Amino acid sequence: MMAKYVTAVCAALIAAWAFIGTSTEAYAGCHRCGPVHPVYHYRTVNKVLNRTQYRNVERTHYVHKTRPIYNVTRVRPIVRVHTVTRVHHHTVPVIRNVNYYSVQHLAPHYIRTNSVHNVYHGCGCY
Repeated sequence: MMAKYVTAVCAALIAAWAFIGTSTEAYAGCHRCGPVHPVYHYRTVNKVLNRTQYRNVERTHYVHKTRPIYNVTRVRPIVRVHTVTRVHHHTVPVIRNVNYYSVQHLAPHYIRTNSVHNVYHGCGCY
């Protein structure tokens, strides 16, 4: 019974040793080369995000215009008439306001816009 147990343990150890392997197998038969290093391949993926950035700049343009203001002082005479045989008739002007409108065409105000588009390309190295 003991011999069967020892045989079974030895068979299990041999199977485990063969299944796991040894470090000498990593050398691939060359004892002077050392372990084989992994190979890394790098790849760069350019992810493009298209965005429009707005920058608002305000400028105040002052246009000088004259507004005429007329201050008119009107004097209306008050005539006291003593009743006499003669009658004096006075003509009093009636002022009627008349509005005059005119259109003035100004020089056109040009608004120029521009934008800068920077295009960056890779260096071309692979």
